Amino acid sequence: MILCASELRSDLRFDLQADLSWDLGKGIPDVAALVALAGDAGFDGIAIGAHAALDDVVPLVTAAAGAQLRVPVVAAPLGEGRLTPGRRLPYLAAMGDDDERRAAVALFRRVVESVVPVGVGLVSVNLGAIGSQVGLPAIARRFARRELDPEEDDAGVSAWEAVLGERRSLTGPIHDACRHALDRILPMAERHGVTVALEIAGGPWGIPSPREAADLVAEYREAPLGITWDDARMQVLRTLRIAPAPERLAALAAATRLRRAHEAVGLETGYLPGLGDPDGNASEHFQKAAPLATIVTGRPDSTREEVTRARSLVSQSQAAAASAAAG
Repeated sequence: MILCASELRSDLRFDLQADLSWDLGKGIPDVAALVALAGDAGFDGIAIGAHAALDDVVPLVTAAAGAQLRVPVVAAPLGEGRLTPGRRLPYLAAMGDDDERRAAVALFRRVVESVVPVGVGLVSVNLGAIGSQVGLPAIARRFARRELDPEEDDAGVSAWEAVLGERRSLTGPIHDACRHALDRILPMAERHGVTVALEIAGGPWGIPSPREAADLVAEYREAPLGITWDDARMQVLRTLRIAPAPERLAALAAATRLRRAHEAVGLETGYLPGLGDPDGNASEHFQKAAPLATIVTGRPDSTREEVTRARSLVSQSQAAAASAAAG
């Protein structure tokens, strides 16, 4: 199943600060344009992304059904309404802030209770991010100036090592915060027959890392929990030389419940398949896995021709992977 991302037709604005991806808090899906795009480009359905609000779900599902399109995937948490500039949704895995975690769990509950009656069975979940004294924009600038080469002894390498050291020092608290969140949302998901697909961070600023995600899936192996395999974020991790080891890639591939197909250029993600700068190192393990659905995503100003070509490229990739697996 190949799905059209709802952010492909919205007023979404982009911001490198948002975990190597788009700013998920500033979008309004254009329902009519989105449904028309998905139908014209030959998608099987639509995936509602984290930029949307709860009020968008029912209108989008209703409009999609009228065009014989499914909406099997919704992101969570979603806000009650539009976020004002500078605001974000509460994090499920906020460290040391019980009020924020309770607010995030309440929003997750609202999403599940809203989407189950309209046939959604898969929820992609963002657990959160950590603050850092050295943010992504600073690292991105140094990357663009080729100052992150580990063979060079300069301020760029020192700054990057400081980011990684800070992240490693938080391993214990991050794991505890993730477990706190999962202990509360997974029972809800199970009661409603919903599968949770964890979003994996595309750098040390997000939660969880690939290693943390693999550990969580193993720990909650009896729960309806898997991961979202994000092509572009995996590419960025390789670019930053912090990609998972082959055995961890295999574990993540086995736990994949959802795939997000887009591409990166340098450290910036969100390019449609065919418009980015892929490194050609897609995991062999993942190619042999069979995710439940694939979301094609990119910029909201993408043309219909670009989106149609991207869907075709993903379809060809899936066919080739299925042939290789069968052989």
